[in-house]
Parts: sequence; structure tokens; C-alpha cells
Amino acid sequence: MIKFILLSIFVLLFNTKAYSLELLMINSKNCIYCKKFLAEVAVDYSLTQQLPLKIINDYDRPEWFSKAYKQNKIKPYRGTPIFIIWNEIEEYEINRIRGYRSKDNFYQQLKNIFVKFVNENENS
Repeated sequence: MIKFILLSIFVLLFNTKAYSLELLMINSKNCIYCKKFLAEVAVDYSLTQQLPLKIINDYDRPEWFSKAYKQNKIKPYRGTPIFIIWNEIEEYEINRIRGYRSKDNFYQQLKNIFVKFVNENENS
């Protein structure tokens, strides 16, 4: 629970650009790690207000996602799951998490990305 609170605090420390961020999860129906994430994290994902989770099915990608991918706004990926921190307003990928091990590991990686992002954008 403390990790969720800390992560929420980091997200709230962002400037106004950060409020356009989303977490995109690239999902594959045959991926056991995707299923594990959906069962362990997605069911009670705690950051829906600060960082909404959008699940993108790799076999049925939305048109906006395919367009961004073709324009290299989303980097190429192999394998699933992939978690992309996406800036919805400026339409670009900020960072990503490759794969899924556990709930704690996932939130720790997400926190590390936010700390790095805040540090890089502190003077912006």
C-alpha cells in the first residue's frame, strides 16, 4: 500500500504536461504474463485518476495506435506485455516497461520511470 501512495505522490508532483499521461498495456490473448498482469494489477489498478490504464490488444489495435506506431511516435516492440507511458496531448512515448514479473516489481519500475521523468523535467 505504501508503494501505491508513494507512486501517487510522484505522479501528482508532475507539471501540467504530466496530466496528459496514460499507461498503455500491449496485451496478447495468448501471453501468460499478460494474463498474470490482468489478474494481479489491472483488476484493482490504483492510479486510474493520475495515470489511466488503457489495454491495447495487439491483435486488434485501435487506429490511433497503429497510426502513432507507423509515425514512430511509439517505438517498435517485440513480445508482450509492454507498458508504454504515453503523452496523450503531445502524442509521444515517454518510456516503457518490458515484460511483467510481479505486482511489486511493476509498481517499482513505474515509480523509477516517474522519478527519472520528474528529474529530467524539473527545470522545464
